[in-house]
Amino acid sequence: MCQLLAMNSKNPADIGFSFAGFRARGGLTDDHIDGFGIAYFEPTGLRLYYDNRAAMDSPLAELVSQTRVKAANTIVHIRKSDDQLLSNAHPFTREIWGEAWVFSHNGKMTIKDVSDSDPINQATGKQGKSRHYIPVGDTDSEFAFCYLLNQLKDRFEHKPDTQTLYKFLTEQCRFLANYGLFNCTMSNGEWLLAYANTLLFYVTRQAPFGSAALIDVDLMMNFETVNEASDVMTILATTPLTVDEDWQQLAVDECIIFADGQMVYQDVPKAPVYLSIAKGLEIAKSA
Repeated sequence: MCQLLAMNSKNPADIGFSFAGFRARGGLTDDHIDGFGIAYFEPTGLRLYYDNRAAMDSPLAELVSQTRVKAANTIVHIRKSDDQLLSNAHPFTREIWGEAWVFSHNGKMTIKDVSDSDPINQATGKQGKSRHYIPVGDTDSEFAFCYLLNQLKDRFEHKPDTQTLYKFLTEQCRFLANYGLFNCTMSNGEWLLAYANTLLFYVTRQAPFGSAALIDVDLMMNFETVNEASDVMTILATTPLTVDEDWQQLAVDECIIFADGQMVYQDVPKAPVYLSIAKGLEIAKSA
């Protein structure tokens, strides 16, 4: 399966340290070798990079490592699939209500094989019935993203208030999880949503800043040397990227949203279930 990485920050920040460890999973310490993508919500707009090569072999990934782009929201994806088509590369992006939205998915779903009468088929435009968003590629992930946006367009003529929006997105993510394995990250540049169907973890870094070492490569950072006292940022990843930090796990079917580096919304099932990393990865490999 694929893996997810994302960051939400109070001030534009560089994801380079986390990306160094995450990138290694694209061909060095793991086998997510069928492409990578990254989306930055910079102060000047949205910047995107895609490559169908493994992140460890990609000149674009090396450029990302050297450029040190600072953004308030960043979404990264490394891909494990049966193809290396750029049209199927994550993150996907669309416009809604005058905003650029970005989405990445980890998992495997059956939505491409449903009947014509199934609601998700009607909403994704698989048979050309959608009035709004139609997939460009042929992944279940892009179908899911188009479904989410079509549901938003059909339900709300104008952008709703944040709590209404967050609740609706939670409901729709849980609906999509009925079709298979569905972990995702999504952002409109103001907030960052994460939904866990199996594995997702996060860590918030703020003053007083400490140090941490990456799991996948031999690299350590003292965050106090690269941050101001007012900086706050949250990193999300499929599995923890560092030692020496208190990574928090999302429960199965939990939805969480961050803005300005802090949690602003959380919806946890009444009887939360937390999978072990071994179990979560086992589910992913068997999907």
